[in-house]
Amino acid sequence: MAANVVLVTGASRGIGRAVALDLGRAGYAVAVNYVARHAEASRVVDEIRAGGGHAVAIHADVADGAAVEAMFREVDRRLGRLDALVNNAAIGRRAETLTAIDDETWRRTLAVNLDGVFYCMRAAIPRLRAAGGGRIVNISSGAAKTGGSVGAHYAASKAGVLALTASAARELARDGIAVNAVLPSVIETEMVDAVAAPGEAQDRLRAQIPIGRFGRPEEVATVVRFLVAEAPAYLTGEFISMRGGRL
Repeated sequence: MAANVVLVTGASRGIGRAVALDLGRAGYAVAVNYVARHAEASRVVDEIRAGGGHAVAIHADVADGAAVEAMFREVDRRLGRLDALVNNAAIGRRAETLTAIDDETWRRTLAVNLDGVFYCMRAAIPRLRAAGGGRIVNISSGAAKTGGSVGAHYAASKAGVLALTASAARELARDGIAVNAVLPSVIETEMVDAVAAPGEAQDRLRAQIPIGRFGRPEEVATVVRFLVAEAPAYLTGEFISMRGGRL
């Protein structure tokens, strides 16, 4: 059994996939959570195993508290312990104005992006305490601080993640559990097309970034790995922005 176990939510694609692969290469046994993309999650597991690592795919909708509890019991059964949690699962970065956001869109976005983080943290904490400490990394967004001209539902959900991160860091510090957040700006994932249409709109967005390009999932994964596997315990309650030079 591997010495260190990490659960990564929303790990079948995008940032979550990159994080799972990176931590697998770093020697972690990885629980690859997915909700709808079983084939993609299986490919992530296969890639980690092909590199000599250990990984399992576990289905759960993080917006469902009971499903989250069942997912953590599955981690217990299949991997034996938990040392780290990466809350990455998220939806809803569509460019919608406030008046265009209907009740269902608002509630579902908050349910996945905020409730899901809470449910997973609540389930992880007793397990991390049992392990003698651990790490929680929450993937928020630059929109949590800056908002935007559209997409208030997404920004609000990600701002809530920052409040959860700060509160949990203070509460869990004496348990040896460090809690931090990473705030990516525009990253080359499927969500980019929801923010701006391919072509001129994305070119204009890219031109606003001093480094001259969108971020890459692998770059976010590098920061997450540092927080999970390398950062000192004294580093907790921090929000690490990744904005390519944008202030």
